[in-house]
Amino acid sequence: MNEIADITLKTNGSLAFLLLAILAAAALSTYVYRNTIPPVPGLWRALLASLRGLAIILVILLLFEPILSITREKLEKPVVAVLVDDSASMGLKDEKGIRSQAAHQVLSTDLFQSPLNDIELRFFPFSHDLENQTFAPPDSLTFAGDGTNIRSALEAVSERLTEKNFAAVVLVSDGGDNLGESPARLAKTYRVPIHTVAIGDPSEQNDLLVSNYATNEVAYSDTDVPVEVYIKSAGFKNRKIPVTLKQNGRTLDTQFVTLAGNSLEQKVRLTFRPEKAGLYKYDIEVPEIEGELTNLNNKKSFYTKVLKNKLRVLLVAGAPSADLLFLKRSLIATENFEVNTFIEKYRGEFYGRSPAEATESRNYDCAIFVDYPRSASKQRDLDHFKKALAFGMPALFLPGKKTDLDKLMQWKEFLPVTRKPRRGAEKSVYVKIPPQGLYHPLLRLSDDNLENEARWRELPPVFSNLLLTDLANSAKTIMLTDPQRAGLAQRGTTPFMTVLDSGKRKSILLAGYGLWRWDLLMWGVGKSNETYLRFVRNALRWLTTQEDSKLVRVVSNKEIYRSGEEVEFSAQVYFEDYQPVDGAEVVVQLRSNETRHELTLNGIGDGRYEGTLQILEGGDYEFSGTAHQQGRVLGRDAGKFSVEPFSLEYQNTSMNQDLLQRIALESGGTYYTPEDVENLSANMSFPKKFVTLTSEWELWNRLPVLALCILILAAEWLIRKRKGML
Repeated sequence: MNEIADITLKTNGSLAFLLLAILAAAALSTYVYRNTIPPVPGLWRALLASLRGLAIILVILLLFEPILSITREKLEKPVVAVLVDDSASMGLKDEKGIRSQAAHQVLSTDLFQSPLNDIELRFFPFSHDLENQTFAPPDSLTFAGDGTNIRSALEAVSERLTEKNFAAVVLVSDGGDNLGESPARLAKTYRVPIHTVAIGDPSEQNDLLVSNYATNEVAYSDTDVPVEVYIKSAGFKNRKIPVTLKQNGRTLDTQFVTLAGNSLEQKVRLTFRPEKAGLYKYDIEVPEIEGELTNLNNKKSFYTKVLKNKLRVLLVAGAPSADLLFLKRSLIATENFEVNTFIEKYRGEFYGRSPAEATESRNYDCAIFVDYPRSASKQRDLDHFKKALAFGMPALFLPGKKTDLDKLMQWKEFLPVTRKPRRGAEKSVYVKIPPQGLYHPLLRLSDDNLENEARWRELPPVFSNLLLTDLANSAKTIMLTDPQRAGLAQRGTTPFMTVLDSGKRKSILLAGYGLWRWDLLMWGVGKSNETYLRFVRNALRWLTTQEDSKLVRVVSNKEIYRSGEEVEFSAQVYFEDYQPVDGAEVVVQLRSNETRHELTLNGIGDGRYEGTLQILEGGDYEFSGTAHQQGRVLGRDAGKFSVEPFSLEYQNTSMNQDLLQRIALESGGTYYTPEDVENLSANMSFPKKFVTLTSEWELWNRLPVLALCILILAAEWLIRKRKGML
């Protein structure tokens, strides 16, 4: 209903002056046609005077830029949002019947099919997020959503209806909220009442499920790995069932448990012992029991990355030192490192064994050289170590005060630098992480970039007397000195840590010593040596991991996904000299036994690419990624992941009556069931709300007004011509 409340004419100028101009125009027109040549009857003179006066008045009005304003009041219908739960739990059958049928029956009532004329219903299906609205009960409900986020749906619908007369929410759901924060807390401050319609049976449903598990994402070969399995049962009290761990259909472990039958979690410990390195999928299973609500939650899967059991580390030192002591202690503290140490004595001899025992690189996974070689180091030992490095053994080089740089450069083909470092005076230096080092796995102490930088920044200073120059083609600097913090007079930063990653060889070179301070001095300020220990572990893992040498790396963000969850792919693309490649076309091809998908990733800069794909079908998937540029293949990578047919929707299968009642109570709404939903119409009465609408027209800027003025003048001219007037 629209009612005109006000009509006004606005002008740009004095209203008194406008009226005076109009009167002058009328008087002038009358005076002009007081006498005519030849004389015409009075009626014609009056008509001509009127036309002339009207034309002059229109011109005057146009000069004052008139604006016509019309204000109306419109009655705005209240909008009621009907949120319909479209998640998988709404498709279950319980003691009250099939929930999806109950939801359709609710939506087929007169309240929703033929709503009152003075309200407007808008329907929004939702599961893990809110779908598009419809203006009639939706007939395309799938009841297949992989999760339920009631709070997110309430927030989203409130935002979408911000500019409408949002009056109420009707929530049709089983209350199986399993994503996001509690919607009951939101209901306390929600701006409209929420009326809930509960679908399903609130009583305990007969069901057995694997509710959760806990195990190591990374394990070591030939080492027992525990798997804590949590199962939940309802309705099968005192039933004894096996809990089984499998890999590719082969049973690895089985434990029997007597079910409590009270919907409380029971813990079962399983173990497995991986035989070799790799990425492996494991399945936790419980048997299907006749009469349970669903068997889709009787299985859970996980992936574990298995690494080589123990890394054999060759540790060579030019002399006993604090750096050697703290480094060796950190390695020994980690049970997955086996350390063989060679310490040089005076005149180039070694304590104990000869370095000749280290010539076969296959005996060691990596080497660490601490303040070695020195001036007294013998050539035969340098040749022994060079032979081991030539076999591909990666190395960490930690030069010290007395390192002989000329002898060190005999190994330059294994170093990140091609020219001998320049030695200067010893100085105390702090370190900082440049952008190119921020994402390097060697320096990742935390997944949060700000926390990662903060942890490196809090470290005490160490010592440096070297300047690293002329990096190799496949090398880069990932850590710098920070002279400003150290109060040094020099301008700019200098490399402190460089890495070589040529695909065939890996090495790390530091321009400083005294790293033991990152361990010992941190205890003195109330912190711990965690950063130092993490750095050492990262360094050895990076050196011994071949995956980092790929020119193209394509990975998924997880190994296990829920049905319907988005899979996030990321890629890194490099040239042969390990410079990042922008502008490449990175295509990921995804395949399972039944489906094929293809996705082109989007470039985000610095050789990185991202993309997402939603997978609905459960099963095991393999993917391969290929990077192209100008018709040339830069490289390929491959991986795998699994999508569980199990959904969060089958975690808690009873209708959550308590939650739906709380939402209604906290928001000022009412709780209903399908049996009494007709009573909801009593809460569909809302106060009238009028919206003021103002429309304005700039008459002076309108073509019809100008045309009218011309038409009036033309009519006057035509009459004068017909009468033969001068």
